[in-house]
Amino acid sequence: DLPEVLERRGGEMWYLCVFYHRLLDYRRPEVQSLAELFGGPGAGDAVEWRMPENHHEDSPFHLVRLPGDERLAAQIANRSLLVKGIFELWGQGATYDELEKAIREYPDERKLPYLTPESSFKIVVDSFGKVISFEEQNEIIKGFTYIPFEGRVNLKKPEHKFFVLETDDYGSQNGLPPVVQKTVFFGREVGAADRHLLPTYQLKSRKYIGPTAMDCEMAFLMANQGLARTGKLVYDPFVGTGSILVAAAHFGAMTMVCAYCRNKYIAVLLLVNVSLIKFFQGADIDIRVVRDGRGPDCNIWSNFEQSTSCQSLCVCCEQITTCHLGVQD
Repeated sequence: DLPEVLERRGGEMWYLCVFYHRLLDYRRPEVQSLAELFGGPGAGDAVEWRMPENHHEDSPFHLVRLPGDERLAAQIANRSLLVKGIFELWGQGATYDELEKAIREYPDERKLPYLTPESSFKIVVDSFGKVISFEEQNEIIKGFTYIPFEGRVNLKKPEHKFFVLETDDYGSQNGLPPVVQKTVFFGREVGAADRHLLPTYQLKSRKYIGPTAMDCEMAFLMANQGLARTGKLVYDPFVGTGSILVAAAHFGAMTMVCAYCRNKYIAVLLLVNVSLIKFFQGADIDIRVVRDGRGPDCNIWSNFEQSTSCQSLCVCCEQITTCHLGVQD
C-alpha cells in the first residue's frame, strides 16, 4: 500500500493529514477551501483523498494529494482550524517492525536532506484512542536509532519535527471510529495548526454577545470556507453581534455590515475606528438583551476594538434596503 501512497505526480505527492476529532463533516471541505485560497482557482477541486488501509472515514488520519508543492501543504495546515498537522509520510505499518521496514525503503533522497549535521530535530510521539505514558514514549523514540540522524536534538525550536502517530485496534478505541488493526505512522511535519486565536476570540471574553453569537471556532471555520483574506470583501446584511465578521477581519478581509441605527438600515464598511460605529447594534436580534445588561458601550464595534488585528474605519452609505426582517416595532 505504501508505494502507491507515496507515488508522485509532477511536484505533487500524497501527505498524511491528521485532523482534530471534531466537526467531522467540515474537515475535508475546509482543506479544499484553503487549497482554493492559497492554490488559486480550481485548486480545491483538484484535491484528492483516500483513507489508510483499515481506517474508517471518521478516523482523524486521511491521505491527501494537493495540487502544489510543500508550501501549499504548510499554508493549509497553518491556517486550518481542523487540521492538526500535515506530514510527509515516511512509513506506516501494523507493527514497529513493519514501520521500520517501510522507513528503510523510503527513498534516501527524500530523507537525507533532513538528517544533516547542520540541522536540528525533535521526535514527538502522539496517539489516537489510547494514552502512551512518558516512559513508553521514550522507549519508542529510542527505537528509531536506525534512522541516521546526524543533527542535534532541539526540544524547543527544532528545524525539523518528526512524529510517531499510533492508533489502537478495534475494541480498544473506547467508542471512537473503528480501526481494524493497530497502525503506526512516521512522518516529517510539513505544517501544523495554530489554534492560539481561539482563546483570544472566545465568546466568554467578548464585550458584545447575544443569542445569535456564533461559536468562535465555527466562525473562523466559516471564514476559512468563505476564503477570507486581505483584498476580499465579506458582507453580512443582517449582522447580529458580528462574530463571523470578526473572524473574517482577523484574516485581513474588509467587512461590511447592514447595521440598525435609529430605525433605519445603514450600510457600514468597517476599516479603522470611526466613532459612529460605536452606536451601531445588530439588526437580527433584540439588542436589549445585551444593551440593558451591559451598557451603551456594548455593540458590534466593541468586538472589533478588542482585537488590534480587526480594527477598521467605518464608511456610512445611504439606506440601501427597505427590508425589515428581524426588526421589531
